[in-house]
Amino acid sequence: MEEDVCSLNTRREIWGNNLDNATFGVAVFFCLFVFMSKAAMNSLGGLLLLMGIVSMGVNRRRVVKENRYLLLFLIPIGFGSVTALFSVSGGLASVASFLNDMKFFFLPIVLAPIIRDEKRLAWLFSAVVVSGIVATFWGLADPGQRVFGLFHGRHVVGRNADMLMITLLGAVAFIGNGAFRQKIGRVGVGLLVCVAMLLFWGLVMSAIRGAWLGVVVGVGVYALLFNRRFLIVGGMLVVIACTIGPTGGVVNEFKSIGDTTSNASNLARLQLWRSGLEFSKKHMLLGSGREKIDEQFKAFYAAQPETFQKKYTRSNTFPGNFHNSYIQLFVECGVLFFTVFSVCGALMLYRLIQSLAWVPSSSAVYVQAAIVCSSGFLVTQFFHGELVSYGGILLVLALFGGLMVAQRTENDITLS
Repeated sequence: MEEDVCSLNTRREIWGNNLDNATFGVAVFFCLFVFMSKAAMNSLGGLLLLMGIVSMGVNRRRVVKENRYLLLFLIPIGFGSVTALFSVSGGLASVASFLNDMKFFFLPIVLAPIIRDEKRLAWLFSAVVVSGIVATFWGLADPGQRVFGLFHGRHVVGRNADMLMITLLGAVAFIGNGAFRQKIGRVGVGLLVCVAMLLFWGLVMSAIRGAWLGVVVGVGVYALLFNRRFLIVGGMLVVIACTIGPTGGVVNEFKSIGDTTSNASNLARLQLWRSGLEFSKKHMLLGSGREKIDEQFKAFYAAQPETFQKKYTRSNTFPGNFHNSYIQLFVECGVLFFTVFSVCGALMLYRLIQSLAWVPSSSAVYVQAAIVCSSGFLVTQFFHGELVSYGGILLVLALFGGLMVAQRTENDITLS
């Protein structure tokens, strides 16, 4: 009888290990497609979630208990599901729509049990970099995607620009970390610098100003917190960027970020933001819900006096899409969810900064990258709507990487 039990446990361990490895393989493939295909992200992401859940059951892992930081991802999802049920849209359809928007925030739960060391984490990050390189060369190789020296087609998309920004900031953090440079040697550092310059070039050619600003902020944060010499590097990057594309094009585009009097894009955004906040006043507590928000906004706009409609003429061009992740979340999910979501996000960043006190220098680069990528991306989301969309997947991966390393190091210290 005891032999049968031992045999059963052995088979479970073998199957569990095989399933664990297969799930990791799917995670790598998922990262290889993040720049290339939303359909592939949906399919592979769904498969990854399914396999991860089965793997946790077979291996009997107490994932949340062993990785307490996962609560900071789960609490907003649970709380938002409840508020979505009672939002203006309401009902199970609204909950399903909310969960669909937040689907990538589930990934850390299934990644935590299979990404147990930095080697596997490096595989995921390398796959993301490869995907970014392919996407950038795609823009170079296809003449039909170039207009006046800038990328066109898939590259004039905020999602890709935001992801390029996060990938570039991650590369900056790795290049600037002395322990990591020693680990990969001069050849590895040289190769990573070349990759970073390629990503930088691709980002500039995207002509997405919000992503440019995110890079400036991210590099600035990295320089001030971790490596002051990167203030010089950041200055050099700005000079190089100004030489790319049409003469004066980058300088003029960057100057236009603060133009609130004549720049059509900025004026439209301001109208969208203000009208969105006005729209939210009638359902501020629980939000409008995601379902049919465009129809809700059209009805709201039509019911406003003529003075309001003249003041916000451009706001009805993109009904329900406010081109600002924070206002979008606030309007759709209400002040209760927005508060919980913001507090959990702040606690993640606090946890990352706090962990620098105990994470060894050889592993600190993952924590640094998470902090730097977050700072750049969160600034960008004042102008884009990717925080809980496809562009935000790399933010989730960066946060997961930093929090996983911090938790694992803390667990090792506790056990010793």
